[in-house]
Amino acid sequence: MEQIAYFCAKDMKYDIMNEQIKSETNRLFSIGKNVALAQPDYLDDDLIIIDNVKLLSKPGTIRPNMNIIAICTRGRLQTVINGAPLEVCANQVCICPPETVLDEMMVTPDFEYVALCITNRALQVYLRQYINVWNDFAYVQKMKIIDLNQKEIDIYHKVYDLIGMCLRQDDEEYNSSFRKEMMKGLLSASLIGLCGLLKKQTGEHVESSKQNISLFNRFLQLLQTAEIKHQPVEYYASQLCISSKYLTMICKKNSHKTAKEWIQEYTLADIAYYLRNTSLSVKEVSNKTGFSNSSFFGKYVKDNLGYTPLQFRQKE
Repeated sequence: MEQIAYFCAKDMKYDIMNEQIKSETNRLFSIGKNVALAQPDYLDDDLIIIDNVKLLSKPGTIRPNMNIIAICTRGRLQTVINGAPLEVCANQVCICPPETVLDEMMVTPDFEYVALCITNRALQVYLRQYINVWNDFAYVQKMKIIDLNQKEIDIYHKVYDLIGMCLRQDDEEYNSSFRKEMMKGLLSASLIGLCGLLKKQTGEHVESSKQNISLFNRFLQLLQTAEIKHQPVEYYASQLCISSKYLTMICKKNSHKTAKEWIQEYTLADIAYYLRNTSLSVKEVSNKTGFSNSSFFGKYVKDNLGYTPLQFRQKE
């Protein structure tokens, strides 16, 4: 699973920052030369925590290669996203898929926010069967903003505080692996809750989208429901009665990723889930995810996850 960057308020203090953390953060964000990113305080294979975030309050252009979920708690942000002006106010959530270009950012002096930045593959692991709700909102409806009422704001403040409690260094009651798993559970719960809000908001736009059923959305739904996702592009194109070239063009237009890249992301999400969350043997995971050759499966996992299947299963 790739890294998750959780941007926390300035009152949360965690592990000491080092050069590896700074370089990893810069890798995850395609940062323009004029943008000063806040220095992160914690990094492992799944998580980057950054204290006192300055990312959205600096001039310049950024193009993150992660999903950004930012909740504005005070003030206002004005920016241009993929060439279109956007304003984010207090009690609003702004959602940007990877490769979104943010430019001309201006904030009010009282602007405050918290944000979660997460890769597509990690997002799929956390959301599982709810990922289609996210894809519909971000890629089909192409919506960016949702409004939160006071009750919803209060809930996310409480979840945010709980995540902070799990990560504080001075909490010795639980060891680090338990705290990390608790944090992941809280993140998963809050992301699934967010999908409920997305579903409610996109439901208001159903009528307009019914007239133009998106081939891209149907492709994502096919991927989501396929028992074995590791299939050639031609397989999914034939299910949609279109050419593989046309399917790739549709995917590129809607998400800046090819159909092959989407298939790979969903495949890796399944592999990560089965290795981490089931007792299936490596060979059984290989067969279950569409790899008849265990050697090829091992190379595929090593090339894309950075570990052998056994190493990935055993690492914290």
